[in-house]
Amino acid sequence: MLSVELVAAMQTYVTGTITPLMAADLGAQQHYGLLVAAVQAGLFLTMPLGAALLSRWSAATMLSWLTPVVVLGGVVSALAPTFPVFLAGRVLAALASGALMTVGMSALVTALPESWRRGVLAGYAMVWLVASLVGPLYAGWTAAVIGWRWALVAYLPLLLVARAVVISRLRRLDRAGQDGDRPLGVIPAIALAAGITLVSLAGPSWPSLVVAAVGTVVVITASGRILPAGVLTARRGRPSGVLVVAVLCGSYFGAQAIVAITAHDLLGRGAGSIAVLLGAGGAGWSVMGAVCSRWPARGEAFTRRVAVGTGCLAVGAAVLAVSLLPGTEALAVADVRWWLHLLGWTLCGVGMGTCYVDTLNRVLDEPEVPDGIATSEAAQALVMSEVIGTALITTATASALAWVAVLPAERTAYSAVVYGGLGALALLLVPLSRRA
Repeated sequence: MLSVELVAAMQTYVTGTITPLMAADLGAQQHYGLLVAAVQAGLFLTMPLGAALLSRWSAATMLSWLTPVVVLGGVVSALAPTFPVFLAGRVLAALASGALMTVGMSALVTALPESWRRGVLAGYAMVWLVASLVGPLYAGWTAAVIGWRWALVAYLPLLLVARAVVISRLRRLDRAGQDGDRPLGVIPAIALAAGITLVSLAGPSWPSLVVAAVGTVVVITASGRILPAGVLTARRGRPSGVLVVAVLCGSYFGAQAIVAITAHDLLGRGAGSIAVLLGAGGAGWSVMGAVCSRWPARGEAFTRRVAVGTGCLAVGAAVLAVSLLPGTEALAVADVRWWLHLLGWTLCGVGMGTCYVDTLNRVLDEPEVPDGIATSEAAQALVMSEVIGTALITTATASALAWVAVLPAERTAYSAVVYGGLGALALLLVPLSRRA
């Protein structure tokens, strides 16, 4: 599980590093929102099916079938002569990754006892620490020396080895007798994919904003069909914990979706600087995640810790906004804007790490008073809420930057407003954590 998480973390940093480089090469700066939405739509099409597929086939079998699809998607994107072909490769990989995300979390909660599950979640923090150092270094060096295309495929042998190890172990742990009685959530899956596609159509006009608003309503309505009862209404207990994950991931990954873009397009930084930027944020998340895993917060300490993490997220977003405010161009002489950008994103990573692992454990632990939510259902809800929150906000932020791709002056102001909005969204974590 840790080896698979390491490769997934590497993929995240590779994608974040090469996106602005790819867009500049293929002339796709105005399609940032479409790229994010298409990938999220691919995840949505298959992620809700994960639990139903696991009731028909074992986790090892699912991994064996879907891993080659991920590899094929990476190869297609690396060879893409145009942006549509690149996008097709990303969507193909996302279709497989969506199901694999639920398979991985299900294996974590069903194949391992609670003490081991906590150990794996703690190990994830250390894995991301390693990836925050190695991933951006690999992606930045590869993209700068031999091109962004190679960055998409050079690590694939590591992916295959990691998945082979997990498949061999899971074959020994898989419990026989898949009953096949979990219904395929095809309609909610299609609704989620369609809704997030509509959100990507948001633009600087009232009709496009109305379309995006309709898409948001569709996504939220479909989420109510998939997530446990009470999540959307912030019912006290684990449902509110699931909602905390959605808001937390939305505010953090919403910024991550554009932080490399703003550094490259607005501050003029290259692949090496982007690698440092993403690595600093990832290191902040990983270090604090490891600390919180070693000393978990229980009872009221959980609320206090989330409040500290929320403060870091909000301040980090504010610093990112300040680094892009119109009128600060004179600071570029001493690279002050760049250092503010780096500081802001590092603070966001620290805030994410302070909140994330404790919230996962809060939801996965059985409550003293049964709430009717099985551990496996809670695990599936965590995966879905994380991706739904991420998809909605990242699509909105990436689309907002795409609106003004050819208007750099206006783009800096828009970007500052977007970061400010993400900081305001993070503040919702404090009252929600009290209900969790």
